[in-house]
Amino acid sequence: MFQQTVKHNIPRVPLMASGGYKEPSHLGPHCTLHYHDEMEFLIVYQGEFVAIIDNKEYVAREGEVIFINSGVPHTTRCDKENTYTGILQFRLKDFIESEIERIIRYSVKYRSYIGERVRVISSPEFFHVIKSVIAESMEKKGAYEMYVKGGIFHTLGFLYRHGYLIDGLELYERKEVQKILPALIYINEHFAENIDLDAVSTHLGYNPSYFCRIFKNATGATFTEYLNFVRVCKAERMLAQTQDSVLEIADAVGIFSVSYFNRIFKKYHSCSPSVYRQAQYTKAPI
Repeated sequence: MFQQTVKHNIPRVPLMASGGYKEPSHLGPHCTLHYHDEMEFLIVYQGEFVAIIDNKEYVAREGEVIFINSGVPHTTRCDKENTYTGILQFRLKDFIESEIERIIRYSVKYRSYIGERVRVISSPEFFHVIKSVIAESMEKKGAYEMYVKGGIFHTLGFLYRHGYLIDGLELYERKEVQKILPALIYINEHFAENIDLDAVSTHLGYNPSYFCRIFKNATGATFTEYLNFVRVCKAERMLAQTQDSVLEIADAVGIFSVSYFNRIFKKYHSCSPSVYRQAQYTKAPI
């Protein structure tokens, strides 16, 4: 399995869209086991297309869309001749959610609460929206970027309304998160400092051992794991949007060892910070 780098192909809109009536898919294996940060939408204009997740096949036919959530390992296959498909990929964080929402949503424990992992959606409304976004992206008529962005929000609205995605704000309302939310906000604001568990637990007025217990219960991660996760999230943006060296970025997010920074970065991205940066340079600005 490999982590796929998705190259954005729409100027000023961070997404990838391709396919259409004149692009037939090929029989047999289409893509080997992989995953990516982007949500994926496979639309079937004609014929039949298959996505395989956890050894289970999800078959979409004409007028249907396969929705694959971000980070879900999958393969794809086409068994039927004269099958025509399209694909749309984009990251949720590029269109909605504050950074603290994203950090809470993607904390270790809540990776399983982001919503449906995969679903074949048969709604004519949804098919039309995805089809329109891809068509606008390919035809590039006047003001097409606005139509594309509108289509993305329509797509997300449909997914939230029908429960395929879970609103990040709902996580705030969980009692275990509310209990340690001040700590999450504190970490989000002071990540670059030399903070430790004792300092944060004292800030909240908790005994360190009790704080450790409720923090792990809420996030599914230790304090250090979570702090490193936040630092990696901050580093992602700096790698994509600045010319600072990896050493400077590591220092800016509170990690003073480049080798340690590389190690924890690879834990979440399966690649080094330098490789991640090279991939971001192929994408549209956020």
